Amino acid sequence: MPKRNWIDLPAAGVWKLCPAALWRIMFALLLLCAPQAAGADMIAEGRTIVAEHCTRCHVVPGINPKGGIESTPSFKGMKHLADWRRRFEVFFALPPHPALVTVVGISEERDKSRPAFVQEIKLSVHDLDRILAFVDTIEK
Repeated sequence: MPKRNWIDLPAAGVWKLCPAALWRIMFALLLLCAPQAAGADMIAEGRTIVAEHCTRCHVVPGINPKGGIESTPSFKGMKHLADWRRRFEVFFALPPHPALVTVVGISEERDKSRPAFVQEIKLSVHDLDRILAFVDTIEK
């Protein structure tokens, strides 16, 4: 009997011919779906961090539409700037944030003569990634 070509088999016959193919396809689909799940987690974690710390001063869509400090730009407003991504990536180094925010392992140690004028915010690099993931979801 001649060897059958997998192309000529009905779909069900392909799995009989090569059941490992089913597992390969399922594994590939899991790999494709995993980043989306991680992305959703990152966005949710970023939203939590932003709600806890950034809304002290900034208006953030969907969190505190009537909050913040009037002279502080809103997150939505900053998204209209051409360099918004860079600003959010390095916000902790831009005034007035160095007096408020410390990123563990990145920020220089605070000069004891310049204490934070409110409770200091300590973030990790992991937190910065989550904040940016959340900000990416804010529409202009």
